[in-house]
Amino acid sequence: MIVKQSEINSIKMSVNPPQCVIDADYCVIANGKVMQYVGIGWTELRTATPSDYDTIPQILTPHCSQCEHYDNIGDTMYCSKLQKRITARKRPCKHYKER
Repeated sequence: MIVKQSEINSIKMSVNPPQCVIDADYCVIANGKVMQYVGIGWTELRTATPSDYDTIPQILTPHCSQCEHYDNIGDTMYCSKLQKRITARKRPCKHYKER
């Protein structure tokens, strides 16, 4: 199970989170750690075990190749919004939009 980062950021007491997060007792796996939502924010429970990956949803971290502006020209990563060649970044740019 994979959950987008934008869906996790929208979890608040007044907003319905994804059903897979509710089924996992408001837990997700982020960067190899099991995190649980406790009303005011996320707390780290433990390091994820291999069996956790079968039962707890993982957070899909944003990457330039998942952006709607991304294009692959030959062996080159290209951003149609910036209109230039790009390299993968740790954080996406301000024009990032998921497909």
